[in-house]
Formats: sequence, structure tokens, C-alpha cells
Amino acid sequence: MTGSAYEIEVSDHEFLLVADGGIPVLDPATVGPVLALDPPVPSAVIVRTGCADGPVNVTVRVVDGPVADLATAGDGWEVGEQLVIPIDGELYLAPLDGGSPAYVVYTPPTPGFHLIRVLARGRAAHYDAVVWEASEDYDITITPVDTDPGRQTTGDDGLYRV
Repeated sequence: MTGSAYEIEVSDHEFLLVADGGIPVLDPATVGPVLALDPPVPSAVIVRTGCADGPVNVTVRVVDGPVADLATAGDGWEVGEQLVIPIDGELYLAPLDGGSPAYVVYTPPTPGFHLIRVLARGRAAHYDAVVWEASEDYDITITPVDTDPGRQTTGDDGLYRV
């Protein structure tokens, strides 16, 4: 497993995991407590934050094999969600508005389906605020999968209940 830490700028309560050139728009039919999708941009995930604008801390982990179940992985985190998306090329961690750098965080060894798991804490501390220092933490795990276990969630920080 490899992992890298980033500080990413949030705008409109969102940051992205997206393939090059994809600009997803949140589809209300796909909204979960942490993640949202845009069906026309299948290789993208929208991560929903507590703060409206400002920096958040993000760690991205790439795992080559099976991962612990979501409930076990979520121990110590307030809320978590996972889903499967197709990834055919480089995946970027990017701000919604393009204001700060986008980082290449994953290049699949072979194109195909990948589990994206996001664990979060601190989202309720400064909900809907503009922050100047990061007060939210996100742990993102990316791993190739052969089957889709379906969208799953764990925990509850009181935000974005579905």
C-alpha cells in the first residue's frame, strides 16, 4: 500500500476525484453522505465537505489487494462511504473550481472497476463556513476490484443524511 498526503481547496462544499478532462456536476439522484456521482462522467467522484470553501487534509492510499470491510476501516472516523467506478486513465485529486493544483493520485495498472472508499472527520466543526486552515480530514482508498459490492456507508456525522 502506498499513501500520500495533500491539502486541497474546497469550493461549494466539494472537491473531486476525476479523470483528466472530466468536470462532474452533482446529480441529486446519486448523493450519499460523503460521495456523489455524475452519471455522464463515470470516472469521477464528488467528495462532499462540511466547510463551504477553504483547505482540507486528504490522504490517498492505493491498495493492490483486498481491503478491510468498511465498518472496520471506519473505526476512528466519523463517517465513511464507498462505491465502485470505472477508471481507464490517471485519476486526479482536484478542486472543484480549478483554483489550486490538481494532483495525479492514481494510474491504474489496467483499466477497469475500482473501489473508492472515503472516510471523513471534522466536517461538522465548521459546517458551511469559509476556513483559512484545514480542519477536516479525509482518507481515500483506491483499489481495483472484480465485483461491485454496492454502495456502502458507515457512521454518521449529522451532515447530508440520505
